Amino acid sequence: MSSVESISMRSEEFRLGKPPRSSHPGGLPVLLSMELRKLKGSSFWWMALGMIALVSSWSGLAFMKRAESSNPATRTIALAQGEIYQTVSLLAPILAALLTSRLAVLESGERMDLKWRSLGQDATERFLAKLIVAGCVIALCFVIPLTWVPLTASAQGFHLEGSLAEYVLVPALIACFSSMAVTAIQLVLSLTIDRQAIGLGLGVIAGLIGTGLGPMNMPGLGWLFPAGISSAASPFLSSASPDGFASMTLVANPWTKVLTSLLACIIWSGISAFIVKAKELCR
Repeated sequence: MSSVESISMRSEEFRLGKPPRSSHPGGLPVLLSMELRKLKGSSFWWMALGMIALVSSWSGLAFMKRAESSNPATRTIALAQGEIYQTVSLLAPILAALLTSRLAVLESGERMDLKWRSLGQDATERFLAKLIVAGCVIALCFVIPLTWVPLTASAQGFHLEGSLAEYVLVPALIACFSSMAVTAIQLVLSLTIDRQAIGLGLGVIAGLIGTGLGPMNMPGLGWLFPAGISSAASPFLSSASPDGFASMTLVANPWTKVLTSLLACIIWSGISAFIVKAKELCR
């Protein structure tokens, strides 16, 4: 039986007053496919492309400025990569708030939430489908520059301490997990609060707090909220070189930071899914 036929049968059951079955054949993959089809032709993708272009453009300009320096102390891959990484805690909550707000508008505007419930679609799976779509977009905003910056810097003769693979993979993975956790919370806010400006305001506040944890020497507090994960799990150690310039290096065991950020992402995503499920049961 095709997914279209199944949906038609469920619609007929709902019209005749029969209780919908508990789940849709195919589960999450089918919901993810339907979510992507729903977004086809919407402004969601233009927003996504604009966000990716914005972060990539800023990263490119920052790297160009770094590459123009003739001082060897400032031409290091760690310093170039660290500058891009620091934007995650600031921009991820704001971009996630904007993108998830658009998802919520599309969901309520087309009454898709009522259609899914009438067809017996599970609230947790619907939430996870939206999280995968929005979270991947937000993660790409940072993973793309965090991937090409060290490769380009290496090709231009920037100083490298350690493995280039670690400089490429570690910050990109932590940024990905942090972005997914931030998106999960912002998606909950967008789906449960009617006034989208509240979610955006909280995203801005979270970004400012998350960015300030490092300069305040309190990065450990970042584990208490998603926007601070990138600060708490930062794989970079900052210090001042003998000539007064800032310097950065990777921590001794950066993969521990990756694993802890993954665990934090799973925890915050689970909390978000639980909130959505609980709200659905209260209706």
